[in-house]
Amino acid sequence: VEDELIIAMELRLHLERLGYEVVDIVVSGEQAILTAERLCPSLIMMDVNLRGSIDGVEASARIRRFSDVPIVFLTAYTDDVTLRRA
Repeated sequence: VEDELIIAMELRLHLERLGYEVVDIVVSGEQAILTAERLCPSLIMMDVNLRGSIDGVEASARIRRFSDVPIVFLTAYTDDVTLRRA
């Protein structure tokens, strides 16, 4: 889940080179929730700051209501508030 498509494509490339299957790239928290319900991934990589009405932390909380999928947060932000929320 990454709203910067260049970063998302770069992550996909690296993961696929390592042998992982990337099942989808989505750009918003809302899309992340719907896609997680539909595809039941084995891992979600989630940017903390996303465009749209909900950020990555909130999207992750909503996904955790129906799935125990591991979620790895990605962020360039290192402020204490952001890190505590994640």
